[in-house]
Amino acid sequence: MSDDFQIPLVTTSVELDHLMAHVRSRGRFAFDTEFVSEDTYEPVLCLVQVATDEQLAVIDPLAIHDMNPFWDVVTDPAIEVVMHAAGEDLRICRFQTGRVPAKIFDVQIVAGLVGFSYPLSLGNLAAQTVQAILSGGETRTDWRRRPLSSGQLRYALDDVRYLLDIADQLKEQLKQMGREAWAETELASFLGDIASRNEDDRWRKLSGLHTLNRRGLEIARRIAEWRQHDAKRTNRPLRNLLRDDLLVAIAKRQPTSRRDLEALRDFNRPHLIARSEDFLSLIEEAQAVPADQLPEHAERHEEGPGLAMVISLLAATLSRCAIEHKIAVSMVGTSSDLKELVRWHIDCENQDHLPRILTDWRAEVCGKTLLDVLSGKRSLRVVDPEADVPVALDPITNVESKS
Repeated sequence: MSDDFQIPLVTTSVELDHLMAHVRSRGRFAFDTEFVSEDTYEPVLCLVQVATDEQLAVIDPLAIHDMNPFWDVVTDPAIEVVMHAAGEDLRICRFQTGRVPAKIFDVQIVAGLVGFSYPLSLGNLAAQTVQAILSGGETRTDWRRRPLSSGQLRYALDDVRYLLDIADQLKEQLKQMGREAWAETELASFLGDIASRNEDDRWRKLSGLHTLNRRGLEIARRIAEWRQHDAKRTNRPLRNLLRDDLLVAIAKRQPTSRRDLEALRDFNRPHLIARSEDFLSLIEEAQAVPADQLPEHAERHEEGPGLAMVISLLAATLSRCAIEHKIAVSMVGTSSDLKELVRWHIDCENQDHLPRILTDWRAEVCGKTLLDVLSGKRSLRVVDPEADVPVALDPITNVESKS
């Protein structure tokens, strides 16, 4: 596809309908978005870049108020959607429509499954697959401003210009390595995580919750829900309404009067003082909840030096397995996955709930090997500290049977 062409800028509903009819006729397209999220609760969608095997185009959502024809194509299971690092773009899709696509082909995820590092930037992936060099220079663009220059539009189109070619090459590698099923599983899991993400439970991720008693947890939950509702209603970032650390501080102090509440450090902001009575009402409601109905703390596990050493050994094993299978180690598992495996092993290996690292294709790559090391059936041996694979795994033949 030649770079010497007039960039189609889609600014009307009629033009959008024509472009989407073209996409449907091709049955496949790539897209990416430019958005701004610093000043709002919901990201402001500023630009959508689209590529088919015949056409490149830029859609201006600030000029087209009804983007449903575009999102209908994105979520149509008959259309193949190719993306790179699709998480935030699909979060916008869910904000706009309440839906996510039935299937996508995320080249960043698939690249990790066939031996590229993960996560890999689009620039590096394009260079390593189709030998394309992406332009730079517009990373600080405020995409809300109009008009956009041809240079800005060309820069934006680089995010989709090569995606279909990259996807084709990765599909061929998947086929050669017999990993098409791996990709289907991983991409389905990725979409499932986005579809099931519950914004209402994000309070559970607040830093410092472990310092609160159960009554404090209820206060934190109620304030967090109030903050989210107000942020969504006013379309303001959560942090602009109330910082996480101050929210937890209120829940820990459990103030019962304005004087006590406003004595908290950093509560002396006019917009917070104006809502003091709201906070006190939430705290009073939380104080009235029966003790047996208060939220429980998330399960916490002590991590002593022994566990850290075991995790280090398993991490070395995992790295060796990943290199042997030519797959990005970060795609296979993380330290959290290894900790889950150790806890599962200690808790008598409940077969009704397997750790993530023992399911699907991960079990094939490293599952049995990790369990053998964990149970003392195999050992790690350094063979060459300077080699790409510096350790070997040896069977232990004199393992004593457990009493």
